[in-house]
Amino acid sequence: MKVKLKDPQILRKLILQNGHSQRSFSELIKISNPYLNQIINGEKFCSGKVAKQISDGLEVRFEDIFFIEVACNSNQKVKDIKLN
Repeated sequence: MKVKLKDPQILRKLILQNGHSQRSFSELIKISNPYLNQIINGEKFCSGKVAKQISDGLEVRFEDIFFIEVACNSNQKVKDIKLN
């Protein structure tokens, strides 16, 4: 599974609306600025833990800015799981 950013522009806008630069926000959530930049630019996927740090730091729901991509390499069907 990969945690992917829905829209980099939305994340940039939310960071600014919360009164942060990208650097100050990365310091707030305790990740490096280059790593945050790579996430925003789609160069790296983040872990669920980092995605939660980002969404909590912006006071938004995880689903508002991220989605989880499930990749199956078999012929098995994946059951839909409803999350609250």
